[in-house]
Amino acid sequence: MLNTWSAPAQSCWGKTNESGDWLPVVQHLEDAAGIMAEVWRLQPQSIRSLLADGLGGEQAAQAFLCFMAGIHDVGKISADFAFKARLPRTNGTSTSYLCDQMERQGFVIGKPDRPIPHGALGQTHVTSWLLSRYPDAPRARRCARNIASIVGGHHGTNPTSADVEKVELSLAREDHLWKATRDEVLDTMASHTGADESLPAWMSSPIPIQAQVLSEALVIMADWIASSEYLFPYDSTESTPDRVRRAVTQLRLPHPWQPLPGPDNTTDVFQRSFPSIRRGEPNAMQIAAIKAANAMTEPGLLIIEAPMGLGKTEAALMCAEVLARRSGLGGVFFGLPTMATSNPMFSRVREWLNAVPAKNRSSITLAHSKAALNEEYQQLMPWNATMAVYDDAATTQHEASAVVQEWFLGRKRAILANHVVGTIDQALFTGLKAKHVVLRHLGLASKVVIIDEVHAADVYMREYLRVVLEWLGAYRTPVILMSATLPPAQRHELALAYAKGRHGRGAQVTLTTTDEYPIVTTVSDGVAQQGTSTSAPGRQVVVRAMGDSLDELIHLIEDRMSDGGCVGIIRDTVTRAQDTFDALDSRLDCEVVLVHSRFLAPQRARREADLVRRLGRSGESRPDRLVVVGTQVLEQALDVDFDLLISDIAPMDLLLQRIGRLHRHDRQRPLPLHEATCLVTGVDAWLEDGPQFSRGIELVYEPDSLLRTAAILDSLSGGIVNVPQDIPRLVRIAYEETFTWPDAWASRGEDAALAAHSRHEVATSRAKTFRLADPYVASSLMKGLTDVSTVDPENSSGHASVRDSEDSIEVIVVQESTGGGYRLPDDIGKFSGAELPLFGAPEGASARAVASCTVTLPRSLSNPWDIDQTITELENAPIDLSSWQSSPWLRGQLVLVLDADGHSTLLRRAIHYDSNRGLMVEPRSENGEPA
Repeated sequence: MLNTWSAPAQSCWGKTNESGDWLPVVQHLEDAAGIMAEVWRLQPQSIRSLLADGLGGEQAAQAFLCFMAGIHDVGKISADFAFKARLPRTNGTSTSYLCDQMERQGFVIGKPDRPIPHGALGQTHVTSWLLSRYPDAPRARRCARNIASIVGGHHGTNPTSADVEKVELSLAREDHLWKATRDEVLDTMASHTGADESLPAWMSSPIPIQAQVLSEALVIMADWIASSEYLFPYDSTESTPDRVRRAVTQLRLPHPWQPLPGPDNTTDVFQRSFPSIRRGEPNAMQIAAIKAANAMTEPGLLIIEAPMGLGKTEAALMCAEVLARRSGLGGVFFGLPTMATSNPMFSRVREWLNAVPAKNRSSITLAHSKAALNEEYQQLMPWNATMAVYDDAATTQHEASAVVQEWFLGRKRAILANHVVGTIDQALFTGLKAKHVVLRHLGLASKVVIIDEVHAADVYMREYLRVVLEWLGAYRTPVILMSATLPPAQRHELALAYAKGRHGRGAQVTLTTTDEYPIVTTVSDGVAQQGTSTSAPGRQVVVRAMGDSLDELIHLIEDRMSDGGCVGIIRDTVTRAQDTFDALDSRLDCEVVLVHSRFLAPQRARREADLVRRLGRSGESRPDRLVVVGTQVLEQALDVDFDLLISDIAPMDLLLQRIGRLHRHDRQRPLPLHEATCLVTGVDAWLEDGPQFSRGIELVYEPDSLLRTAAILDSLSGGIVNVPQDIPRLVRIAYEETFTWPDAWASRGEDAALAAHSRHEVATSRAKTFRLADPYVASSLMKGLTDVSTVDPENSSGHASVRDSEDSIEVIVVQESTGGGYRLPDDIGKFSGAELPLFGAPEGASARAVASCTVTLPRSLSNPWDIDQTITELENAPIDLSSWQSSPWLRGQLVLVLDADGHSTLLRRAIHYDSNRGLMVEPRSENGEPA
């Protein structure tokens, strides 16, 4: 510890443990300032440059960060905080001696009427200290507030202006020794860190909001590291430099990802990056994307629009390498629509990282709520991982280039790893007013951000995506967006958002309305460029309507599959898919497979993996005859190829996504299925004013979108869609504000469009309730960022969410066994049918297996007027779950108990589960009672 501290300063406690050991607050502040130097050293060049630009150079930026880390807990030097040592402890130990020793130094410690959080107190005092030092500085109060707010927000939220006013009144009545000791800390740390030299400049020109946000994130990071008793023991007699050096050695934080220079030739880059694609060469779209990335003179936005199955993922990863190397980014974030699509992408990104030579080994995380149940991710844990991989070409052993590093395993820390693969939610949370949101800003700002299937974001999610793009533009962070079916208006909206963040609210983006396809769009250095359109191999698809009768469907399949083939049927609801499966499985003389979201997680994962193996690109395991019935899971990033597609009607862009699974790869087809054909169902009757949609479909998709699709299909010349050439035109027409309705449909269509517009406005308004302020509006951390009462978005009850959906209920499914106990369901893998302990919680791999057996109940059991009753019935399950609360895997989980035959009841409705059909719930009748 510095030998300059006064006796009163050394007596102030900052941390204690269960044994009653303690650490002086000044020692903790020295530790934090010391570790901040290491945290700064390990930041990618992009972050260092951005902070240097806002703080007066790299040396000044480091001094600023070390100073802020060195004063972040100055508010603990207060009577309110000190009194906590007198509060009784649950384990019976007493720390009141800490107050006694402070009182012997002259501090007055009384019981506070209403304790003041030490962050708010610290912020208020730092503001006062700065203003007293630099009273004549221009805009002194604003500059002081911006600096001090980093202290106020180091626990994840900032005090409001009203909070600060209350603190100021309290400090006015405070004993002088408290103020003098805090001033001592600020004076000493300013001198010790070198901040003294730059403080006049920081108090003369307001620090940009980007620098404030990232600085607060780095201070939080340094505080968390310095707060680890394992890394910084309380009873150590080492000097601070020795404490920091030992902590750094034990912590082993990774260096930022730095890909080494690669080949200049795009073909060589492709083959080096994706060695598993045999004889692979980049296609025209991928070459155009790389060319566009290389042409970007400044970090910017790149939008890749190309058909399904054309290799957008490979294009994005190659572009990410170019942009990361050029702009000094430290890794990649890859966001996808769902957890189910994130898991296989995690494998693909790891394989790519191992193929791309890099200067240092970097860290990787899988970021979604079920990541811990992913087997590949589990094998990479520090306690499980085998770091070696093999280079087949050289037959030499080398270390994996990206590994799971223990410090990033916390839910809020995962985004800080060098490489992150997860759901799009992890990116959208960056636009949400939430505790510790600044960590998400640091996590994304330091990486090339890739978001796949961006068209899947609805109007509510796009409100968050827009503000996230604005912030990423402000951070000069390269972003890659991908879609096969992006409406032009959305393309313009996303491009404009990034440009505004990069250049201010007055930025303009002009994009030519074009039906060229594939197409690459870039927004860089204030200029929007339309990428070069490239040709792609096309095919004609016959699209026509068919009736919704199951008898008609069965006869058609029997006729079309006379010579064999693989048929896909996509239903808009799980119930329709289950009913279709039941009819086909009982009457067709071939294998019928059902896949939807209401299977147990391990069963669904195995079914999807099996479909990709059998119906994917290679074709080595392709069956002679197979019918697959599924829901929207079949349209989301599954590489499956059908000979015939039958789909419920859906919004035009999603219908085209489904058509992307038809004749997807070049192979021989049975003669009756030689012509690519998509038959559209889901219409009970064609009325004079348009189609009458089948039951349940309008609960999934807006009538406006469905009517537009029906009108477009009705107008197709010869019922032919040229894929991919027609995709942009059809999507553009489907989303035009001035849609041309058939004359007889006009009244109904206009009413539906008006209703959709009203719903969109309501959704947008609702999203803004918890959305961050735009970066060009927010001037400080206290305004528009973390100055409200917030919750953890990954652990909330839907009150602050980036998805516009009602609360859902996820349950673990267990089954009664013949011996009177309980067991896991069948067909879940290694632990199929495993008996559960009668007393105590499952442990280890068994607990993970139990935690993986989850399914989400249908909306009919979790709507707002039923959800409380459903939860009550689940909590009253016949199995005693009290011991499960001791398990980190099972704590807080709800359990659905099935009898030995797979039956149960909720809300007086019969429930059944079997491994062929998934979860089935008895429907309600029209009067609300079970049918």
